[in-house]
Amino acid sequence: MSHLPQEVRYRFTVLGPPGFTSGGTRLDLGSPQQQAVLMLLLANPGSFVRTGELIDGLWGERAPATGEAVIRTYISRLRRLLSLQGLGSAIVSQSGGYKLDQDSFEVDATEFARLVESARQAHNVETAANLLERALGLWTGTALAGVPGEAAEHERSRLERLKLTATQELLRLRLELGDHAEVMAEAPALIERNRLEEPLYEIYLLALHRGGRRAEALELYRAVHDLFDEELGVRPGPKLRALHEKVLRAEDEQMPGLREPDALFVGRERERAEFRRLLARDPAKGVEVLFFTGAPGIGKSTLLRRLADDAAALGRPVRVVDGFEDVEDPAAFFRRLPGTATVVIAGRNAPDATVLVDPAWSRRIRLRRLEALSETESAALLEARDVDPGLRQSIVDFAAGNPFALSLAAEVSRSPRADAARYVIDTVYAHLAGDPPTEAHRWALYVCAQAEHTTEDLLRSVLPGGRSSELFDWLRDHPCVEAATHGLVLGGVLREVLDRHLRWRDPAGRARMRGRISRVTAAR
Repeated sequence: MSHLPQEVRYRFTVLGPPGFTSGGTRLDLGSPQQQAVLMLLLANPGSFVRTGELIDGLWGERAPATGEAVIRTYISRLRRLLSLQGLGSAIVSQSGGYKLDQDSFEVDATEFARLVESARQAHNVETAANLLERALGLWTGTALAGVPGEAAEHERSRLERLKLTATQELLRLRLELGDHAEVMAEAPALIERNRLEEPLYEIYLLALHRGGRRAEALELYRAVHDLFDEELGVRPGPKLRALHEKVLRAEDEQMPGLREPDALFVGRERERAEFRRLLARDPAKGVEVLFFTGAPGIGKSTLLRRLADDAAALGRPVRVVDGFEDVEDPAAFFRRLPGTATVVIAGRNAPDATVLVDPAWSRRIRLRRLEALSETESAALLEARDVDPGLRQSIVDFAAGNPFALSLAAEVSRSPRADAARYVIDTVYAHLAGDPPTEAHRWALYVCAQAEHTTEDLLRSVLPGGRSSELFDWLRDHPCVEAATHGLVLGGVLREVLDRHLRWRDPAGRARMRGRISRVTAAR
């Protein structure tokens, strides 16, 4: 959210032809190549982008000898454009790179992601559908239309995938709301643009079935079967085959949606049992708080939704708070809780120690850290998501029990694409690593992913620059990093993702860093 006064608004648009508006007036962003440079800065808000990355992203292997000078020219022109709107300090320079100050403006892609996430958190189908409609309404065409370069193409592919996923979620919600005719009207055009996207066929087939158009549903399945056999050498997945069987038996589809929610929820039996015991207590004994912490993607939000459903099934009131880190005044929040409330909270970190030691909250806040799913639970989740049995073990090994990584890999595996592995790596990286404030912080994460234990001394030796103390403290606060006896430890899927990301992004830099780590640890 912008921190600028409400009467002055600056907004970049990338969900269509790139644009920049100031006070409602649309301004010219310059040549397509200049727009490509701006796009790379926008895609890395708050982080420095090295000049070499800008050159590679714009020209790839065909970079001219004058590439660095041309980049400086584009940056100068962009600064001049922004300066005329009072944003002269929006682009910050640092030796070898540039950073775009994300607090100076709004970006439509950020608003889109926020609305989609709000829809996924909504407990009401109609509310969720309205939020997704607002999100998709931000699009004005193909993402970054007309912007050249490999980096722009990569970002365009990522944004278009997010749009397609949101569109599929909206169509499913419309099916739940009974809008079968509307879904039937929209699905064919989407399928024409995404011929191998199996979930779209599932949605369309179900809409035809519910709309009483059985013959068309059967014909659709035959066409999909032939298409997948010819193009991919595979048959339709289990979900589509099951829907086909229902149509053949002319079964009435009573349950709305494509999935039973419980079918995609696995594990967490201990947490649910503790919650049920909490619900069974006497409310007169006072407020009770069950506070879950854990790394990004570990399933905190999903668990909270499951617990809310459990409470509703038992007819017991419960207050659910997801994303406690966004609460502006935690102490005031706890003070305002009703004296008989049962509260379930999720946050990346535990509440401040001043709250925990407050006598008023003694024995009333139960802290629980969510751990990764077991291999058995991970396999069960992949089975529930209809993943090809031949792919399950490799996904289980990669995801290390992280539900977000498991679910993402599962969904991507059902929609064959050339860059599937790259997409999963990049998306998990962005979701779990967060947004390191500087390039030095990013490299500190890379070091933590390579070293068995990370200490301040190791950072000082591997990353010269005099910031080892700052970097160590930052790593210690990172939700995916744990403090162990001999130093900081980064485990789970993020460790694997960071290694693969660096191996692809900067293999020479990775080799140098690993060599330094090896020399330091061998000398101990």
